[in-house]
Amino acid sequence: MNIQTLARQFVDLCNQGKNFDVMRTMYHPDIVSVEGSGAQTAGQQAVIQKSERWAAANEIHGEKVRGPYFNGPNQFAVHFTFEITPRDTGKRIAQEEVGVYTVQGDKIIREQFFFDGKW
Repeated sequence: MNIQTLARQFVDLCNQGKNFDVMRTMYHPDIVSVEGSGAQTAGQQAVIQKSERWAAANEIHGEKVRGPYFNGPNQFAVHFTFEITPRDTGKRIAQEEVGVYTVQGDKIIREQFFFDGKW
């Protein structure tokens, strides 16, 4: 699968709320995920578990993913907007971030997130 096809499927599935399907089918077993704080998580199962913890800590009201935007033969970026209520505050917010994805073969090997705001 070429990067354009993979990236467009990524966006389509995320816009359907199927983020975990993306992680299970499109992520490389050795993926590295880098948060906006610089914290890194390595390995497909560990990255999925990190996302499960985030989902459990937040009530997710909606998600909009724009893109993909391409950089060379093996990277694409997307813009995420989540409408969430963090369970610890109970205050509904919009959370925006950009994810940059690096593809190796037909799998995502690296994701890195950039956000607007304080960490």
